[in-house]
Amino acid sequence: MLLYGEGNYQRAVRQFEEAYHIIPGNYNFALSLSMALSRVGRATEGLSLLSKAGGLLSERDPDYLQKQAYQNFYRGMILCYAGRYGDAIRPLEESIDLQRKIGEPKLISIYNNALGYATMLNQGGGRHAQDSLGMHYHVHKRDLLRALQYFDRALTYDANNPAALYNYYLLRDTLGIEDIKDLYEKRDSGLVSEAKALPDNSGRALQFAEYDELVFLLDISGSMVMETVPCMGSTRFAVMQETALFVLDSLPAHTQLGLGTIGGDCGTTPKAWDAVGALSRYDMRYRLRFLAPDGTTPLLERLQASPELFTNSDSTRKAIFLISDGANMCRAGGEDICGWAEELARRHITINILTFLGASYDNTNAFAEYGCLADNTGGQILYLDNYRCSYEYFGASLVESCLPKIPELRRVQCWGPAVKGLWAVFQ
Repeated sequence: MLLYGEGNYQRAVRQFEEAYHIIPGNYNFALSLSMALSRVGRATEGLSLLSKAGGLLSERDPDYLQKQAYQNFYRGMILCYAGRYGDAIRPLEESIDLQRKIGEPKLISIYNNALGYATMLNQGGGRHAQDSLGMHYHVHKRDLLRALQYFDRALTYDANNPAALYNYYLLRDTLGIEDIKDLYEKRDSGLVSEAKALPDNSGRALQFAEYDELVFLLDISGSMVMETVPCMGSTRFAVMQETALFVLDSLPAHTQLGLGTIGGDCGTTPKAWDAVGALSRYDMRYRLRFLAPDGTTPLLERLQASPELFTNSDSTRKAIFLISDGANMCRAGGEDICGWAEELARRHITINILTFLGASYDNTNAFAEYGCLADNTGGQILYLDNYRCSYEYFGASLVESCLPKIPELRRVQCWGPAVKGLWAVFQ
């Protein structure tokens, strides 16, 4: 992922291939490899692998819709990277339709920018042979207006999308104010209202609470009080408490709650270990408010014991909401944390993770463990990005790297002086 983010696609392909070879049934590995293959001229292989990954999806997965949205978006981007812009339009449209049902304005913005990019470059029939202008595509004004509409929508959902800003202003300046006046007079006011009504970034953690049985598994190790969250001016411990309380206050009445803590040393008894249903909302709030820091991070020991906090019912959706800032400190009899994640999956327990660790090279080991826990149980990972002071999806950087910018535009008269609304795209 780090190599991909740096644009070092050949090396990224080798790493993704190795990961996928080790665990060929991992959905996220397949998606990552398919995207990377498309960046090194192997789009056909990427599309084939992407289709194969689609067979790994299950409607029982609580993130089924989100994964479908990603699947369509990646297909559209791979087709764009292969120069098949017309074929890319439909899957990009489907990704937007799905994402609007889920929310996440930032992702909807990225998808709309990509759709505008594909729409404008879908000019395969208009390519010239080499002439005095060089190789170029013809683009009519109606195509620029259609693309501009998608860039405008991208900015409606995320006003800071850098690629959408670039594309929008380039087309606006190319066309001129008079040419785009109708676009604003006929603007979809319902779409604007919808974008503004979508949840704020802090609401991302709420999806981790959409279960019948939910256990908060909270890291109370010493590092949680020793380290601060710079952009918030509070300790990680305090931010963890406030986040847990925020989620608690948003839970539906039927959700049964449990609480466990990760602290002390290897082999010690946890400070809090309450099965689902044992605590009322009042009791849970009290316990969260008065947690005290304690020791290290015996994560695996707590995970091994965690099934006892749930009921034996097969009809309820069960999940652990893990908030932590470190990797496992105890081997717990030589058990592998990835292997235990598979055991939790067999018991239909999902693990969703919120971490205060940054997604950097220094934290590779911790994120490798988090990745096992989330991927093997159908969960997700959020990390606190201190630069943007926001919760970000770990693994979404592949999506966020897909910010294509349209190439140079120049007005031309290749079809004669009578045709005024004609431009050329140079690549």
